[in-house]
Amino acid sequence: MPDAAAVWVGRLRRIGRAKLNAWGLTALVDDAQLLISELVTNGLRHSTEQQITFRLVVGTDVLVMEVDDGSPALPRLRQADSDALDGRGLLLVDAVAASWGVSSDGTRTWCTLKFPDTARRSR
Repeated sequence: MPDAAAVWVGRLRRIGRAKLNAWGLTALVDDAQLLISELVTNGLRHSTEQQITFRLVVGTDVLVMEVDDGSPALPRLRQADSDALDGRGLLLVDAVAASWGVSSDGTRTWCTLKFPDTARRSR
């Protein structure tokens, strides 16, 4: 990943952490930062327009993270070789997120995290 892309991934992780802490959702910070890293990295890697749009949305009992990269190529789960340096991003998303998917035109990839019971009660 080019240095500028790595800077943006780190910046969006820090913004996500700050927002979640401000919203009282500190229990989601670690998982959200991992998911932000994977979605944003994939978006920057596959963007057709040299830019992406990242959204962090708080719902009633779920956090939604989505990246629009403008690419119509559908992301897919794949098995990476044990010595491969990449190819595990969506496997991590699938393992950590409550749900995930891709828009019908392939340009937007999203995932969700459910709020822990304590966050749901305090909101």
